Amino acid sequence: MLLALCAWGRADALTTIRLRADHIAFYYDRFIIQADGDVRVRTSDGMEIRGDSFSMDLKLNRFLVAGDVHLKTPTGSYDGAAVSDFLDFNRVYFIPVTSEPDRWTFLNSDFAHALHGREMPGDTFDFANTQGLRPDLTAHAVVVGATSYVRFEGVTSYLVGFGFPLPSFYISFAPTPALARNSLSGATADLTYQAAGNANSITAFHTRYDPTNHIYESFEQHFAGQHEYAVFSLNPATAPAKFWNLVTGDTIGSRLQLNTFTQLYTYQYGFGKPRASAQYTIVQASEALPRWSLQATGTFTNFNLLGAGSTSSGTLPNGETVGEFDHPSQLELNANSYAERIFGSPLYEQVTFGMGFAHDSYVQPQPTFGGGGIGLQQYGGVTYTTIWNQLVGFTISLPQLEFGNINSQYDRYMLSGSFSKQRQWYSVPHHVDTTSFVATLSRQISRTIGVYTGYSVLNTGDYYLRGGYSVSSPIINGIYDPGFRAFKGVATQRTFTFATNYTPSPEFTLSLTYRHHDDFPVPVPGVFPLPPLNPLGQFIYVNWLGQPPNELTPEMHVKVAPHIALDVARTYYFGFATLKWSPSVLVQVTNQ
Repeated sequence: MLLALCAWGRADALTTIRLRADHIAFYYDRFIIQADGDVRVRTSDGMEIRGDSFSMDLKLNRFLVAGDVHLKTPTGSYDGAAVSDFLDFNRVYFIPVTSEPDRWTFLNSDFAHALHGREMPGDTFDFANTQGLRPDLTAHAVVVGATSYVRFEGVTSYLVGFGFPLPSFYISFAPTPALARNSLSGATADLTYQAAGNANSITAFHTRYDPTNHIYESFEQHFAGQHEYAVFSLNPATAPAKFWNLVTGDTIGSRLQLNTFTQLYTYQYGFGKPRASAQYTIVQASEALPRWSLQATGTFTNFNLLGAGSTSSGTLPNGETVGEFDHPSQLELNANSYAERIFGSPLYEQVTFGMGFAHDSYVQPQPTFGGGGIGLQQYGGVTYTTIWNQLVGFTISLPQLEFGNINSQYDRYMLSGSFSKQRQWYSVPHHVDTTSFVATLSRQISRTIGVYTGYSVLNTGDYYLRGGYSVSSPIINGIYDPGFRAFKGVATQRTFTFATNYTPSPEFTLSLTYRHHDDFPVPVPGVFPLPPLNPLGQFIYVNWLGQPPNELTPEMHVKVAPHIALDVARTYYFGFATLKWSPSVLVQVTNQ
């Protein structure tokens, strides 16, 4: 991977086109560049072209220059009416100004041997029709990496009819999925300015908004090679609580893949001395075998990188000081079989085995900010600093079964489901059993309307060999619920879901989802705390004990601009205690 990191500074061999002109326009919807006025083009295969007008279709990967053309090649200079370069086929077509009408074709960058009089494609010298279209940006210079990227300089970007000057603007359309990786958390809205880049990198600045941090700035740097990638980000960059993220990946051969995620947390004003700092790293290696996959995962955490009692001045906003805390680590090795059909039936089976351990040697009590200092677990008068575990599990699934009138798109049903069971043993004398069942049934009623219903059961049992959970008899607002006396560490969550969606066009979707929860222990208001919220204002867990019995979520997805979509959603909980609506309206603006 180190060799790959060094190679990222060199872009793979590809044709580059450098364009300058008095006026350059870019049409995002059609990926077309048009230019006129003192057009000057220089390509990486040795051509220099001057002319009156320029047009390039980035999707077709070809360009042309027309009007008073002067073509200079490594072997000679020529005057002509037009020149067109079909980059995918490595062919240059040229209309020279000669005493007799002629047409020349250069093959494979061999400019010393023009082929005279050869037939050319009918659209060789056709300019793209942009009549009636408004450019998304204008510029004075462009660098195009064929089939990969385009970078504009001296830019005016247009949004809702207003122009905004920018020093540069970069757009990637490379067939490299790794360049699309990101390391930013979710946000309600994200205005991205890709300032620079090439075939292997992107430098981007973000103006973002979410209900937690409000408006803030972020930075992200992407690198990608043929088999590897790295993404670094600072998010948010303008708030005291900063998260520095690094995501990397490397594919070695055809079967082994390495991935890492590292997050450094700092609490600091500007870029001054941090008043708190913590670090979290995950390293994961995955190996594909003929019928199995192996995955090793290591997790390393350090709750304080600054040392005991360290603060730059005063205390943190919550009134706590920073102490010396624990740094637990964890290693897991899992083997998963691939899904195999069961005796020619529509059912598939899959088995899982695993083992691992967690370790935390810090056992000195520490009641200050960030940790308890009690090792991993205290049970039976013993403090466990290392806990081993083993697991075994299996899954039986039904990917998709069609019935009804299967020849009719709007009169057939699709049934899918799965059943999973897993047991995990620990060196602390207890084990955890997890059983889950999911079944879904869907139908497309018409071209615009679809319906979906599902039922799921999740049973989790935490069984201690000696003692364990104590009897609880909570009294909330003077009401006693005897059902909690039956709770000994076994919880069951049952969820019924019904959803329908209306999609009259790809630009607009309206959906309505109803969920009913029937759980044990029962959701008594005030017994179970609500889960924390993510930056979008949503509960961070999908399922949790104590969630309201009924919820209804309307959601709308609408395309508001050629490359911008708006999602709006909110959940109603039917007056569960004081919880009627979800904490906030979910609004997301996404770039498509």
